[in-house]
Amino acid sequence: MVRSWSIVDFAYVWFGGFLGAAVFFGIGSLFESSDLAIVVFALAGQYIGTLSVLWILKKRKEDGDLGFSIETRDTYYIGLGLILQLGLALLLLPLAEWLFPDGRPPQQVAEALADRDASLLLRVSLIGAAVVLAPVTEELVFRGVLLRAIQHRGRLFAIVVSAAVFSAIHVPGLGLERMLASAVVVLPPIFILGVLLAWITIRTERLGPAIFIHSGWNLLAAVVLLLPPEMLEAAS
Repeated sequence: MVRSWSIVDFAYVWFGGFLGAAVFFGIGSLFESSDLAIVVFALAGQYIGTLSVLWILKKRKEDGDLGFSIETRDTYYIGLGLILQLGLALLLLPLAEWLFPDGRPPQQVAEALADRDASLLLRVSLIGAAVVLAPVTEELVFRGVLLRAIQHRGRLFAIVVSAAVFSAIHVPGLGLERMLASAVVVLPPIFILGVLLAWITIRTERLGPAIFIHSGWNLLAAVVLLLPPEMLEAAS
């Protein structure tokens, strides 16, 4: 049996998520016409593929612990995620307005969620995926597998590299339109988030705090996208 996690394991898990997303995207495209429904299908496939490969690999490990431990006090970290998301958004607001005077940087999931013609069930499903499934799955992969695989090279190296990979994985979600400009606005906050999540995981030796910070981060974005456009215009 294999003793610990490696970069190869991370690649297997990532490929499992990619393959699952591709398969479910194809299925969704055959049976659904709504862009949001197809996105939900693809996300479901991604999580199923990722967690399935993770479960298979974990069974082969002598030391398969990823620190998946959640305590009641971890829920307080949701507030930290909300504050961090809001603070970085305000900090980068002038740059975002300069690069995108006609609106926010395009992001595929965000645009699908902002579709006002989508059914309530689909919108709630996507929000649930963003606030619950995404934080759990991504923390298991990035702060679980990847961070453990490279931590022997030093804490600073592991924190920076895992955060860089975490932010780079989000590039395809920016869409093809003005991808470089979108990356300038979107990726630095995600990198900072990745640094914080890696640091707190190493410090606590658990994934619970990182999961709830990640959940709070996604929660604020989802709430903003659900607000009526006229409310957002009045606030700005």
